Amino acid sequence: MNSFWDTSALLALIFQEPHTTQAQKAAAETTVAYAWWWLEVEAWSGVVRRGGNAEQKAACRKALTALAWTNFPRTKTDDLLQLNAKHGLRAADAGHLFCFMELSRVVDGLTLVSFDREMVKAAKREGLAVFN
Repeated sequence: MNSFWDTSALLALIFQEPHTTQAQKAAAETTVAYAWWWLEVEAWSGVVRRGGNAEQKAACRKALTALAWTNFPRTKTDDLLQLNAKHGLRAADAGHLFCFMELSRVVDGLTLVSFDREMVKAAKREGLAVFN
């Protein structure tokens, strides 16, 4: 499976959370894992805010280096804003969803790995594949 990860999913690999087992399953089934470059900022901030220890910080660095990064050009900002006018997501979540949508047009079988209920709901409303 080609997968697109958001921060909620990546942090579930680093910390023991209710979705950790699902995140581990998604990671095991993934051939190529993609993410919007902003995930690096969010994930590292999440580890720091949670008081991550050296092992968790190392796990975060390892997970981040395994990702294939994507972005969107500034010229697509209006498209992102229109998408978010439909869904009303937090700004970063809108960015993740938009990058996932754009990348899903060129990467076959791309599946969103997220445990953020609002983002999952928006992705499903857009007819996009979501890891269960």
